[in-house]
Amino acid sequence: MARLRISLIAPALLGAALALQAQQPTQLPSKVGEQPAGEAATPASHTVVRGETLWGLAKQYLGDAYLWPEIYRLNTAVIEDPHWIYPGEVLKLPGAAAVPVSEAPMPTKATDPSATTVFDPRRYKQQRTERQVADPLATRQAVRAGEYLASPYVWSVGGPPGAGRVLKSAESQIVVPTLADRPYQSHEPIFVRLPAGARRADGEQFMTYELGPILQGQGQVLIITGVIALRDDPGTGDARAVILRRFRSVGEGQGIIPLDTLFPAVGKHPAPVEWGASTKLAWIQGTPVIAQIGSYVVLSSSLRDGLVPGDQVTLMAPLGAGEAGGQPTSTVAGVLQILRVTAFGASAIVLDRTAAEISVGMSGRVTAKMP
Repeated sequence: MARLRISLIAPALLGAALALQAQQPTQLPSKVGEQPAGEAATPASHTVVRGETLWGLAKQYLGDAYLWPEIYRLNTAVIEDPHWIYPGEVLKLPGAAAVPVSEAPMPTKATDPSATTVFDPRRYKQQRTERQVADPLATRQAVRAGEYLASPYVWSVGGPPGAGRVLKSAESQIVVPTLADRPYQSHEPIFVRLPAGARRADGEQFMTYELGPILQGQGQVLIITGVIALRDDPGTGDARAVILRRFRSVGEGQGIIPLDTLFPAVGKHPAPVEWGASTKLAWIQGTPVIAQIGSYVVLSSSLRDGLVPGDQVTLMAPLGAGEAGGQPTSTVAGVLQILRVTAFGASAIVLDRTAAEISVGMSGRVTAKMP
């Protein structure tokens, strides 16, 4: 009977020992902070390919798509708008440069209750404020190149003579009705007719535009829709290009003009002036109910009034006459910054808005001039 009991207990003990051994890790890190075997280290950078987004990269490298701001924070010098990343851009990745951890205990750091975390909306509000700051003195250049490039401007009625045209998509159109009359996508190849006298070589860049309203006594507004570049161009027949940037919908029939590049003076900003030239607000892009900071507008002033990119204009809103009558008083409605200036008008962007409404016909005066 004793032999039978021992023969039953021995297999049970052996099975328990094997089960405990199976639960142990196959290999442990030799030091604290060392990468466990079989777990891939995060690379130092990632080169963007077509179709990728910050959301997808955060999912791939950080394991959580909602951590995309961590990648964006490291690459603000490369990424102008977190909604758009482009093939060929090299992005730094969080946690790539791992610092060896000492075996000695690390000193603890007092917790700051006011500090933000990746999930705190205050963090993103602060970042947006820093990138969209209205004070031009906070930057090395008075005019941002991206705002200048996307700004509309006034030209003669009908647009520039000799302008080119967007002809059609160069994508394979198997189902024509599905692709017809649709806006083109970023990096989509298209066929174009170049402007008169344009240099036809791969890499040459141009702007696409659509005609806006005619401003009485001035000209016609040209609304810039995007930037294209010649790529894989055959050299004969219709030119082949790709869409590099889209500010609005780019589509068939839109005009093409040479790229208008801004060369701003670094470290120079507008200085206050008294009794600057007067002007009027002639047009607001998109005809919004309330013009917001960042809205593009057109003024009645032009090159003959001495305006240059970077000048500032203060708009005044009438308050109406008092109970005793007399001249109506006015108050500051907003501040504009001049972007493009032509012989037909000046375009600007809203830097600040203090009144409830900024409307067409509102009077303004130049209050700061570039040196």
